[in-house]
Amino acid sequence: MGKFICFNGRFEKASSFKFSIENRAFRYGDGFFETMHYAFGEVQLFEVHHKRMLRAMQVLQLSSSLLENKAALLKEITHLINANHQFKGARVRISIFRSGAGLYKPETNAASYLIESNSLENDSYPLNAKGLSITYFDKLTKPVDNFQFYKSLNTSVSVLASLYAREGAFDDSLLMNTDGHLIETTSSNVFFVQGDTLYTPDVESGCVEGVMREKVIETALHLRYSVIEGAQVRPEHLLKFDEIFLTNAIQGIQWVVAYENKRYYNKITQKIHKELVGSLLPARS
Repeated sequence: MGKFICFNGRFEKASSFKFSIENRAFRYGDGFFETMHYAFGEVQLFEVHHKRMLRAMQVLQLSSSLLENKAALLKEITHLINANHQFKGARVRISIFRSGAGLYKPETNAASYLIESNSLENDSYPLNAKGLSITYFDKLTKPVDNFQFYKSLNTSVSVLASLYAREGAFDDSLLMNTDGHLIETTSSNVFFVQGDTLYTPDVESGCVEGVMREKVIETALHLRYSVIEGAQVRPEHLLKFDEIFLTNAIQGIQWVVAYENKRYYNKITQKIHKELVGSLLPARS
């Protein structure tokens, strides 16, 4: 059985789905996307995802009665998961873009949407057994503003940074903003640990306002660690930290073992990970 997708409420085979050449996502990157983790019969942290999605729609002046209806959207996601028989765990991606034609000046603010789901190997958030090796990418930078909080369809910086990491045999690259500060990686927010204090860039730095980032901050504070948002970290500062870990909605927490000749621990990372997973997923019988 072929995989299904949902386009504007219509379910069809992914293999037969086609876009018009006038599609504004293709022509102008006029939209954004939201990635969610489905496990144990529900979308994890759906309320926070939906809130960020509505904020992005407001910034881009997009409107959709279905997307604005939390219950209706969740029903379509669940329908798609069932149609694709992905009962263990799945990555759900919702691409949202402006409908209609037009050049830079659009004909409408109505939004179209495409929901996809792909099976995951794990329904939980296992901590990586082998630490990640990272570098940083400074060929392209992200602007310092309040409009980078969502995941834009224009991902050139992350794509090129991923290629740069692969060429150097690294697992990931840290991205830099126009002020020269390291703000996130190609697909994750970043936390730097020194002593009992966590440092992470704030949204005004140009990083994505990650759903898992928010949950990790909440978890760290619950464990009585200090959290400093607005960290302004440059490449030369990386050598002073005890631990570095990355966060995103699909993988949860991933710890970093190496930058250049520096090796990192994961003692506090493990504690936060254990508490985080316990708060998100049901207890195993």
